[in-house]
Amino acid sequence: MAASIRQISVLLLLFLQASFPVGSSAQQPSPGSTGPLQLSLKQAVQLALKQNPQRVIAHLLVFESDRNRDIALSALLPQAHIEGQGSINQYNFQSIERAPKRSPAGPFQFIEAGPAFSQSILNFPLIRGYQIGREGTRQARADEQTTRETVVNTVVDQYLFILRALATRDAALARVALAQRLYEQATELQKTGIGLNIDTVRANVELQNERQNLIDAETLTHTTKYGLAELLDLPRGQDLEVTDRLDFYDLPVLDKELLLNQALTARPEIRSLNSQKRVAELTTDSAREQRLPQLDFSGFWLYQGSRFNNGIPAYTYAVSLQFPLFTGGRIRAEEARAKLEEQRVAEIRRQLEAQIVDQVKSALDQLTAARNSVEVANLGYKLAQEEVAQAQRRFQAGVTTNVEVITAQDALARASDNQIAALFQFNLSRASLARATGEIEAMYSK
Repeated sequence: MAASIRQISVLLLLFLQASFPVGSSAQQPSPGSTGPLQLSLKQAVQLALKQNPQRVIAHLLVFESDRNRDIALSALLPQAHIEGQGSINQYNFQSIERAPKRSPAGPFQFIEAGPAFSQSILNFPLIRGYQIGREGTRQARADEQTTRETVVNTVVDQYLFILRALATRDAALARVALAQRLYEQATELQKTGIGLNIDTVRANVELQNERQNLIDAETLTHTTKYGLAELLDLPRGQDLEVTDRLDFYDLPVLDKELLLNQALTARPEIRSLNSQKRVAELTTDSAREQRLPQLDFSGFWLYQGSRFNNGIPAYTYAVSLQFPLFTGGRIRAEEARAKLEEQRVAEIRRQLEAQIVDQVKSALDQLTAARNSVEVANLGYKLAQEEVAQAQRRFQAGVTTNVEVITAQDALARASDNQIAALFQFNLSRASLARATGEIEAMYSK
């Protein structure tokens, strides 16, 4: 008896441990509750592809297109339903014949119930309707991919804007620190009699200008993050921080013709237009094939009688053939309208191909120029730093006033801005080229 009680206690303990495990997820802090959300560029893109509203809407449209295809397919499949009805009728013979007086007939009781069915045997417009629905699904998937590419491109651009704002803020911090040191240097030289009051004033003016630039740079870092949070559909109170930085990396030699061929085949907009062209052709065929005969089968099997206890089976099986003779020009007009749609899609495709060629060429040229600009900007920034150092030493030695220092500071600020702008343009041009060739999602999300 005691052994049985121990066994039952052990089993109960195991059950409780399985039902309430130690350290369950309910006791763990929720994500994002400890601070800002840390996101790399890849993580930001993946999050946008998961919950961006535009991407979600495009995915819902794909599902909607699937249902439209299923609806078109259902018209080709057998249809069946159960029907039943009952009635009590009484007639006045005087209303249907010349009777001298009113003479009632009835009341008559009538009931029937049973299955009814139908099946389209040969109906080319219905077949084309299903094919159009199936092609519409392909178009919706291509449009969804276009939306995904657009969302990725927008997120990448916004992320790069944040990186540029952060780089600008860091450069502004460095310039404020430099201006502070130069102001302190001018103050000390004025105290020793080497410097002039005007030198101190000029250094102070430059310091205040740099502090103002820092305020603007700090504000820009916040506003650009708000834009990314909107694209990622983050909760209202969720802050975010980016973990990447503007960087330069050498790229292999890119072949223009290869990129153009890739873009004209890989862009989802081209696939969407291919589906639109096919839909227009199927619509033309559907309009033309309305002139062909349509063959349908229908019937019913009903239990009929005046009451439930005296009914007998009754059925009808019918095959119908319809052959249009005159439709008032409707078929001809629908066929002409479908032909016009084919021409419209062809013109849109021709325009899109020209746009893609322009986008690829422009992005490639901008990337090449940005790559060269980075090299020039790096050299200019290095020279500007040397100019500031030399001007500072000359001012320290009393050889010149701090006009040279202020001028060198301004040159350093321009060189810093040029370096940041060159790095930003390089990364932006790389993303533009990836978007132009239809590879931006593969490049930044995997």
